[in-house]
Amino acid sequence: MLKSFNRRMVLTLLAAACGAGMGGIARAQGYPDRPIRMIIPFPPGGGLDTIGRVVAAELSKQLNVSVVVDNRGGASGAIGVEAAVRAPSDGYTILFSSSDTLTILPLLRKLPFDTAKDLRPLAKVADLYIVFATNPAVPAKSVQELVTLAKSEPGKLRFASPGIGSVSHMTFEGFKLRTHTNIQHVPYNGGGPAQVAVMGNQVEILSGGANLYKVINAGKLRGISISSATRNPLLPDVPTLVESGLKDYVFGSWFGFFVGIHTPDPIVAKLQEALRKTTQTQEFKEMVESGGGVPGYSAGKEFSDYMAKESERWKEIVDQANIRMD
Repeated sequence: MLKSFNRRMVLTLLAAACGAGMGGIARAQGYPDRPIRMIIPFPPGGGLDTIGRVVAAELSKQLNVSVVVDNRGGASGAIGVEAAVRAPSDGYTILFSSSDTLTILPLLRKLPFDTAKDLRPLAKVADLYIVFATNPAVPAKSVQELVTLAKSEPGKLRFASPGIGSVSHMTFEGFKLRTHTNIQHVPYNGGGPAQVAVMGNQVEILSGGANLYKVINAGKLRGISISSATRNPLLPDVPTLVESGLKDYVFGSWFGFFVGIHTPDPIVAKLQEALRKTTQTQEFKEMVESGGGVPGYSAGKEFSDYMAKESERWKEIVDQANIRMD
């Protein structure tokens, strides 16, 4: 009798599992049949938003439904991410975010979500790298000269960033650890105010993104180095940190897409294929490159493993530099 009961129980569980699987397949076959919401956890106008809107337009063509951008700014991106986490895992809400929010922010403060447990990575689509620049009045014209200057007057030089916990901030903190220099951090509320401060010589050094390219090329700021593996064609005269003597020091911000953790595999596969095709379009490549970024598609486990590796690298900087967010 007990064996018969156990057999029935096993068969019931198997049937339920098969039913759930078939249900997921059925949902995927009809997916998508209504508009998809793309949450971007920052206000309109920034680099993430610009790329996200190009992708949304192309995804609409690929999937034959509207993909509507929903900007949910606030709390360094945490508000938008939480909205995506709380949405049903049905593929009709996708999140487009960056390493600032999903890799670095969880290391600095307690959040109402767990990136690894609440979100499923779809694909990374681009990388952007950090530029170090100085006011032209600063006598240092290279990384080596900047390090020498900083060591001659410990604590006197200051660097501006778009804010605590940003990739710009963290990359420069890692630079300080590598070069054993004491350079004070001056955080600003965004890249624009930080740029204005350095251009006005209120702060000597700026760690920032692609918004600096035009002012560097115009001679309003002096490009010292960039954190990519190779030089950026838009800044051909600015050497990489690796070229400048910091072996293997390549850091950047990735941009990637996510869905709820329980989203069925067939829906995930359909979204990944649409994103892969989107990143291969000439419009996407030109738009990313014109903004100083590097297009690059990686999906699923490859993307997850990359995120985990990057998190370990950022954690090392957070711990050694004792960076915290109030």
